[in-house]
Formats: sequence, C-alpha cells, structure tokens
Amino acid sequence: MNRKKFQLFLISLALAFTAVLSSGIPAEGTYSIGFRTASIEITKPVASGVSCDGILQTEGKSDLQQVWFCLRGPEGEIATYPVPVSNGRFQANIHLRFGPGTYTVWAGDNPYHFDGKIRFLVENRSQSDTRYLAPSAYVDSDNGKVAALASALANARLTDREKLEAIYDWVTGNISYDYCAYKSGRNLLVKASTTLEKKTGTCRDYSFVVAALARAAGLPARVIYGKVFDSDAKVWYDHAWNEVYADGRWIVLDATRDAGYVSNGRFVPAPSRKHFDLTDEAYSRYYSNQTYTIH
Repeated sequence: MNRKKFQLFLISLALAFTAVLSSGIPAEGTYSIGFRTASIEITKPVASGVSCDGILQTEGKSDLQQVWFCLRGPEGEIATYPVPVSNGRFQANIHLRFGPGTYTVWAGDNPYHFDGKIRFLVENRSQSDTRYLAPSAYVDSDNGKVAALASALANARLTDREKLEAIYDWVTGNISYDYCAYKSGRNLLVKASTTLEKKTGTCRDYSFVVAALARAAGLPARVIYGKVFDSDAKVWYDHAWNEVYADGRWIVLDATRDAGYVSNGRFVPAPSRKHFDLTDEAYSRYYSNQTYTIH
C-alpha cells in the first residue's frame, strides 16, 4: 500500500484564487472614493486617507451575513478577509501586514469581485513588515483558542526550535488527514481555528494550523504551495507545507506527511518528524514550484 498517497489534496483552485480576485478588481483609473452600497455601509473609518499604526479598525452596517474586505498593499499584494455580520453590524481589526505605505481597501459581498463602489485608502505608519507574523484571514493566530493552545505548547522556557517542535508534535499527533475531502475534491478555504476544532483537514489545513500556532507563539511562519514528489508512485502532486523561522533560520517542515498514512481508504495515525527540518538536498529533490503565499 502506498503510504504517501494520502497527503496530497488538489489546491489548484486556491492557487488560482489570487488571479481570479485580481481580475475582479477594477482598473485604477476607474476608481472613486465610496463608503456605501445598497447592502453595506462603512461607518469607520469616516474618510479616506486615514493613518493607521499597523491595524485598520473598521466598522459598519449591512443586511448581509458576511462582508468581504480586500486589501491591496503598497507593492500590489492582495489579501481578502471575510467579516461576519451580527444584528446588522460588523467590526474587524485588519492587520496591514505588508509594511508602511498606502493601502487600497474595498468591501463587497463577493470575494471574487469588488466593483469599487466601496473603496478608500489608508496609510500605514508602522515600519514593520509582518506578513509572516501577524494574523491573516485563514491563519487566524489571534483566535482565542489558537492563542491559548500556542501558549500552552510553547512556554517561555523553551528555545524557538523547541517551541516549534512542540507545535509540530501536537499538530501531527492530533489532526487527522481528511481523506474523504481529498477524494471528493472539496477545496474550501478553512480557518486554522476551525481545523483545530474539527481536528481533521487536508494539506492546506495542516499548513494553516502550523502557521497559526507558530505566529501565536511569536515565530514567523510561511504557507508554501507547490509540488511534492511521491517516490512510490513516481508522480508530482500539488501540496502545501510550511517554513517557520526559528533560531536564526527558516526551517522547512511538512506536517501532513508526518501525521500518518492512508490504508484501504482510511487514515492511519503515525506521527513522526521525518519531514521536520528537511535538508536542502531533500527539499530540492522532492519539492518544487514553491510559491510563498500571503496567507
């Protein structure tokens, strides 16, 4: 039985997400400033061009169940954020993760298309680039349950590497691979906090959880999309994994492949550290087409 077959979930839809989103943003020349549509009203900020210190605090009213925000960073980085609506109101603290400069903000009801009716600018005064340390929409390291678990696992007495090892061991020992989702082709983006509660997911979900726990512990963490080579099947598959900065360097790790394997259509837990701190030789041989996401 092929032990590695289990870990690979097709994430091509997610890889195409940015391209689709970018095509859904109007050309710069067509923009105007706006804070209201028929279904959404931004009540904070009250003007375009306000200054922020790393975090945009936004509030508003809506008759929708969820409002989508889209941010474009100073260098054209694109990130989207779903914000739930409760009793006709919403509030969110959105991290301006891409360093100082001007950010364009849109809001709408569709994560794949922003018509520009709600559009304003904010200035980020913070000089810090926190794209791999601050929470994002799906790597929600500021979630209470995520933060509490990270604090319990990565106590202050540990070195950064020991903190990462404790996080990795917990993820590989407690998250089960969702083989049914893999086989069905379900490809929804799921928050790390949701996967923590469900305790099951595919490769991208594993990578979101590792990144969220690491960031909550103060360790910069990246989510990587690319391809991995199955040496048994002799095939390259789409995959997701992590790099985490600890003890002065980026450590490559693949929690999905170290969680266990699938036998006869069932996931068999077998946590290990075989793919923790991959060597340069192994990484270049078995992983390719790496894309550093901005999750």
